[in-house]
Amino acid sequence: MQEPEWSANGGPAQPVKGAGPRLIILGALAITVILAAFYAPIPVFYAYLPGPVRDVEQLVDVGSTQSYSSEGSLLLTTVSVDPQVTVSQMIASAFDDSTAIVMKDQVTGGQSLGELIEAQKVEMRRSKQAAQEVALAALGLARPTGDGARVVETAREAPADGLLQEGDIIVSVEGQPVATTCEVGRVIGSHEPGEELTIGLERDGNRRTLEVGTITDPNDPDSAIIGVFMDDVNRKFDPGFDISFDTGKIGGPSGGLMMTLALYDQLTPDDLTGGRKVAGTGTIGCDGGVGPIGGIEQKIAGAEEAGAEIFLAPAGNAAAAERVAEDIEVVSVATFDDALRYLEGLPAR
Repeated sequence: MQEPEWSANGGPAQPVKGAGPRLIILGALAITVILAAFYAPIPVFYAYLPGPVRDVEQLVDVGSTQSYSSEGSLLLTTVSVDPQVTVSQMIASAFDDSTAIVMKDQVTGGQSLGELIEAQKVEMRRSKQAAQEVALAALGLARPTGDGARVVETAREAPADGLLQEGDIIVSVEGQPVATTCEVGRVIGSHEPGEELTIGLERDGNRRTLEVGTITDPNDPDSAIIGVFMDDVNRKFDPGFDISFDTGKIGGPSGGLMMTLALYDQLTPDDLTGGRKVAGTGTIGCDGGVGPIGGIEQKIAGAEEAGAEIFLAPAGNAAAAERVAEDIEVVSVATFDDALRYLEGLPAR
């Protein structure tokens, strides 16, 4: 027969009433908390993760027009968004540069996910159009035409503020005719910040010229702007042949630079890649400007995982890209021409 336990005062130990059930409840709560940390999402947070990396050369089709293959590849990098962020993911992200936890509104801008996806599709369509215009203009194959650039508004305290008016139609810069907003931006951007430029315009049916100063473009310290927002007058663009980009579910504007390079590369016998894997990102403006994007850390991680040797980063993202890059060379570019000059200077393997 088993002897009873004895308490410190020599008598038999008395069982504590309810201890067993309380321990079971506490244990169950602890398990629930642990499971919640791993599986229960926190609805106000989203996560940026490295997304798929695609060879853009394989996504571009120029129809029956002669095209040329490359020994290397031009890689379009993407970011995946995870709306199911848990506590454990938040903790892990503190030790992983390739994952970023952000507030939901930073991703959606207050839109629903469905609205965001539709907006990203629109941005991708615009990016494809700009890629065609920039690549074909660089090759001398086609340019947009129009009857000038209409002033929508001027940036407050910019050089154009108080000089140009809503409805003015810019038709020349420094005596050079300009037919579209792209041409206005390209010609102004070719000048040094601080220069004063002669702007030819139509106002109320009359031609006149104004002297307008310039300031530094915040996206390109070597380029000038006058601080004006414009839209095109009677704009048309006809490439003369069919061009398509099979980007699937990829949305947003950040693939613009790489699509432009891939289209240019397919239409010229020279191999831009030099036999290398070249990754990159950046928006593309119709004037060839390369704009900053989000998720640069995730895109660097994706490019390195894909084995890329070079990463073309917008000038506005280059410093952040260099901080996280480990096995890849980061090249800062502010324009399509910057990227083109760098790639054309690569020695072939």
